[in-house]
Amino acid sequence: MKNNIIPSSASLVFLILVTLLLFTNCQEEKEKTDKEVSEKSEAALEKPDIFYQYSIWYAFVNKIFEGDLSAKELKTKGDIGLGSYNLLDGELIMLNGILYQASEDGKVHKPEDSKKIVYANAAFFYKDFSYELPKVESYDDLRAFINDKLPTKNFFYAFKIHGEFSKMKCGGLHKQEAPFEKGLDVLIPERPIFERENFKGTMVGFYCPKFIGNINVAGYHLHFVSDDEEFAGHVMEFEGVNLTVEIDELHKYQFDLPKTEDFEKVGFDKEFQYKKE
Repeated sequence: MKNNIIPSSASLVFLILVTLLLFTNCQEEKEKTDKEVSEKSEAALEKPDIFYQYSIWYAFVNKIFEGDLSAKELKTKGDIGLGSYNLLDGELIMLNGILYQASEDGKVHKPEDSKKIVYANAAFFYKDFSYELPKVESYDDLRAFINDKLPTKNFFYAFKIHGEFSKMKCGGLHKQEAPFEKGLDVLIPERPIFERENFKGTMVGFYCPKFIGNINVAGYHLHFVSDDEEFAGHVMEFEGVNLTVEIDELHKYQFDLPKTEDFEKVGFDKEFQYKKE
């Protein structure tokens, strides 16, 4: 004969309270997620969730060092970005809608709206994922960490990565004058290099799948600006702690081509890609 165990009144009350608590927590999490999705959708209606590119990497490599895009126009395409100014006059970094110019002498400027740009990537940043990385000993470590977190490497991604850096090495570019004799494949190995220790800052940039070919940089491309706005450039290597890695997944891609005589006539003879992904 089976024993029928009837819960006491106290047990029933406890079970009901636990059930209500779990239900409330689930509802709160759902409402929070729905709110975040709604906020991103509303923001996307106001500002497009698009990976924007001006000119193409292939042209940039083949000595197209002058464009017709202004700094003011680029700010309408995103609030984070990277690239370079005309004549390679400084690395371009955009963070939270502010444009920076890291010149070959190691100084950081905020360019005028009329400043012209030869090449740029930009996006309005809407966070899809966020991770905390307590310690990173190299750029390779960061790549490996992000590679493990990406849902797929067949989409485009934008990044904002803030942290404390015990070491940071950034590259610049030497300003050029026409007629242009050296391509980017020569200029990058000859680039000026700047280093700094023990400070805070933010890396911004993008990931492009391999199928992008010579339109853009395949893999990761990051630029950097310090919190005090005194150090910036193309990220080459670093060590850091307490990194907050924010990722925006992008499914739309748009680019504008320069309306210049040089771009019309360029022969795409040279190929050059950063090797690391």
